This record gives sequence, structure tokens and C-alpha cells, in this order.
Amino acid sequence: MTVSRIALPALLLGAAGIGFSPIFMRLSDVDPTASAFHRVFLALPLVWGWRLLEKNLPDPPPGPATRRDYLTLILSGFFFAGDLAFWHTSVAYTSVANATLLANFAPVFVTLAAFILFKEHFSRLFLAGLVISTLGAIILLGDSFTISRKHLFGDFLGIVTACFYAGYIISVSRLRSKFSSATFMAWGTVITSAFLFP
Repeated sequence: MTVSRIALPALLLGAAGIGFSPIFMRLSDVDPTASAFHRVFLALPLVWGWRLLEKNLPDPPPGPATRRDYLTLILSGFFFAGDLAFWHTSVAYTSVANATLLANFAPVFVTLAAFILFKEHFSRLFLAGLVISTLGAIILLGDSFTISRKHLFGDFLGIVTACFYAGYIISVSRLRSKFSSATFMAWGTVITSAFLFP
């Protein structure tokens, strides 16, 4: 089976896994940050196995070599650790629907950061797509989304999650231009685990 044939099933399986993650987090016997830590720590053998297989190819992709490379990898791991820690805690303090919807505002923050930090400009078509997809998420979760004083702290953490996830997306976009997926995922998983461990 070629890579192109397994791409769509892998995408659907990954989406299903992410979709069930807040439910599994709620059912977990450990606290939110510990749950986030185990999500990445238990993946270490798999991602490093993938990386080692890649290194044995006839023309292996490069690994990090410069201080800038390592700094970008550390930043991506830091942002992903923040994303997981704040999102898991958000699920504990608000509804699953609220935490999920607010965390998925990350593309809005990515767009703002790309415009402010990198002076990137976006077409009207892109901006229209962003608005439509955001409205679609709101409509899908609108019936379940609730605003209450009781959930305010958890909702705030959901917004913080979106900011960290936006930072992760931006840092990964820089890494993807230089490294393979296996490389930055292997290093990123180690760094994320290190940030979450304390």
C-alpha cells in the first residue's frame, strides 16, 4: 500500500483520535497536566522509531545543526506544551464544547500573528474562508456552547490554548521548510515532554 493510499485513512483516524481526546481526558484518573504529559511521553518510542527509520534511508533528511534550529524546535515544543496543558485544564473547568470551540480559534490568531509579525498579506478569498470556517465551528457547537460565570476560568484557558496552538502552528511552519515531519515531531515530542514533566 502506497503512502498516498493510507493518507486519507490516517487523516480520518487522527481526526477521530483528536475528537475523542477531551472525553478520554475527562475519564482519566490523573490531573489535566499529567494527562497532557502522558499523551506526548507515550508517543516518544513511535516518533523516534519513525525518525530512526528515516535516518537509515539512502538519502536521509537533515537534523538540527545550528543554534537557530534548536531554538525553533524549543519554541515549537514550548508552544505545544502550553497548548496541551492549558487545553486539558480548560476541559476540567468548562464544558467539552466550550474548550473545543475556543481552542479552535487558533487560525484567527495565526492570521493575526502572521500579519503583525511577518507582514504577510492575505487574499479576500482566504479571509472569507477563515470567517466561514469559524462560523461553521460556532454553528456546529453553538447549541452546546454556554457562557456562565461558573465556566469563565475554563473559557479563558480555552482562549489561551488557542494562542499557544497558534504559536505552535507558526513555529512548525518554519520547521517544515527545513526538516521532515519525523525530524521535528521527534525532537518536538521530547521538548514538549520536558516542559510538561514538572
